[in-house]
Amino acid sequence: MKKLFPAMVIGAAFIGFIAGYAARPSAQPILSGHFDDFSMVASASAQESKPEVRPFGFNSPNEPPLAPDAPPIMHWSIDDIRKAHTEMAEKAAKMVKEAGSGSSQSFGGGPVHVQTRGFSMFMLYRMFRDKPVPSLTKVNSVLDDAEQHAGAYDFYIFTGGTGEMILGGKIANQQNLKDKDGIIPGEYRGQPVVGGKTYKVKTGDWLLIPPDTPHQPKPDPGGFSYFIMKINVGVYPWNLIR
Repeated sequence: MKKLFPAMVIGAAFIGFIAGYAARPSAQPILSGHFDDFSMVASASAQESKPEVRPFGFNSPNEPPLAPDAPPIMHWSIDDIRKAHTEMAEKAAKMVKEAGSGSSQSFGGGPVHVQTRGFSMFMLYRMFRDKPVPSLTKVNSVLDDAEQHAGAYDFYIFTGGTGEMILGGKIANQQNLKDKDGIIPGEYRGQPVVGGKTYKVKTGDWLLIPPDTPHQPKPDPGGFSYFIMKINVGVYPWNLIR
């Protein structure tokens, strides 16, 4: 009997294991539902018959467009740009003895003029003077006042003539720009620029001026013109950008 006891113990343990395995609940899948629902191939195929959905509803036909005032495709001929430079230079020559008016002593015109809620583009000409006249901030000078814009980058492409641009430093005699409605916050004028760096510029050069950076034009005889793009900083109010 003693010899049969170990065999009986092993046999009872085996029978208990078989009974427990047969009685346990059936295994459940980790993913519920139809596995086909999670198939990358099936999902990709299902999208073919549906309109494209972009994050956050961007460019959705049911939502306002991101650039409602975007201009159409536009092209400017270099011949038209050169013509505009000549016309603005001729206009400036007739007014060289007059004091500055508006936001500067520059002359705008030419074929480029676009404004959207994110940027504006236009063309300016800066005249050369050999005798001082009162600037916008009442400084007798041969140069236009320096400018400083809190709300926009200025990006220049020089389209005619040569000269210098004084960048950085601080504007002495700095004043808020004013118009008929009063002070314009974030727009400053004055001269001279103290501690700035001078850059030589010529036709074809590019220049990027960050927000809040003083900049003052110093054209050579004959003046210079440039295409300017003002890039709005965030949602800065356009009515405060000059």
